[in-house]
Amino acid sequence: MKQVDIKDLNIEIDITKILNAVSLKKDLVIDIDGIVYIDEKRNTSKPIIFKLDLQKNINNLLDPNSLIKNILKDYKPTINGTYCNIKPIMAWQEIIFLNQENMLYFDHHTDGVELFENKELEEMGWHSIPFDISYRQITEFIEENCNGTLVFYDNQIQFNGFVFVDDIEDVKNKVKNFIVKKIKEQINENLIDLEDEDILESLEYFNIKV
Repeated sequence: MKQVDIKDLNIEIDITKILNAVSLKKDLVIDIDGIVYIDEKRNTSKPIIFKLDLQKNINNLLDPNSLIKNILKDYKPTINGTYCNIKPIMAWQEIIFLNQENMLYFDHHTDGVELFENKELEEMGWHSIPFDISYRQITEFIEENCNGTLVFYDNQIQFNGFVFVDDIEDVKNKVKNFIVKKIKEQINENLIDLEDEDILESLEYFNIKV
């Protein structure tokens, strides 16, 4: 999985595309690779770092450079000709908000990962709890074995970030196999209580016969 430290990210953007979107009164989205989407379908498996809504009040009377600086003011743009560079770290909280709808999970510095946004993965995580298989173990497995992007902020004191995956079906299959393997290891080592109702329910969920 690709790992992106938001502190180190510096993105170059073609400002003519932003100006074009404003003149046409079109919605605009910029992804983490600096690709600009103007009122068009984008790859929702890739994080975004900026969104401009058509409804937003834009002062078109400004000169182009002032207009760009106003639109991207939270990102501290540096303009060089028809391109500008932005530092997404300046708008980290806004970027988290922009990606909430499509991220697989959010990793908070105090609470860790509490929820998978995909319903099936969340059910797998829930049914793993009786076997002491934590969400942290599952997310570490995903980040080490699945394709996608982890965007994070880490200042050595606190860490938070979110994950996007390229193929959710592949992730679900790999995670299920990982959990089933862990459970079977516990069964073979006689580490589970076969009279525990939660364990029996989870064994049935994963279709594991004992």
